[in-house]
Amino acid sequence: MQIITAGRTGPNRSVRFGGDAPLDDRGRRDIEALASSAAGPVTVCGPEAATVQSARLLVEEPVVDDALRTLDVGSWAGLTPEEVDPRELAAFFTDPASRPHGGESVEEFVRRVHDWRDSTDTAGASIVVAMPVAQALLCDHPAGYFRVEVRPATSYPWSRH
Repeated sequence: MQIITAGRTGPNRSVRFGGDAPLDDRGRRDIEALASSAAGPVTVCGPEAATVQSARLLVEEPVVDDALRTLDVGSWAGLTPEEVDPRELAAFFTDPASRPHGGESVEEFVRRVHDWRDSTDTAGASIVVAMPVAQALLCDHPAGYFRVEVRPATSYPWSRH
């Protein structure tokens, strides 16, 4: 299986939490360039605008699966890290069970994505997801989530653990 991260959006460029922005021009070009190297058919994608747009540049009608939605950052959606209380930010980045924004904890998010992974037959397929979802799929445990680095419009080989 191959994980493809959605192309770049304005919030990717400016480092903001959450949101549902469309691809920007560079994001679109990067996904188009990736199309020739995508291994396996794109069958499923997450529901975010940039994720669906990225998947449609790779296949005409991908299946949108809400279980692959990105991390819910609650009241932080649209904010930059500088706009968040530093104590809350520290708790979020060091304690996977923390939910200072009122949305999903990293622990809940990783479990949700791993539940999808464990209940879905994805052999030989490519999926297109938001970067946080790729991080969740690529980490073994919620405590390792922030150690996984991903980039927009990039393909990551992946096999079920």
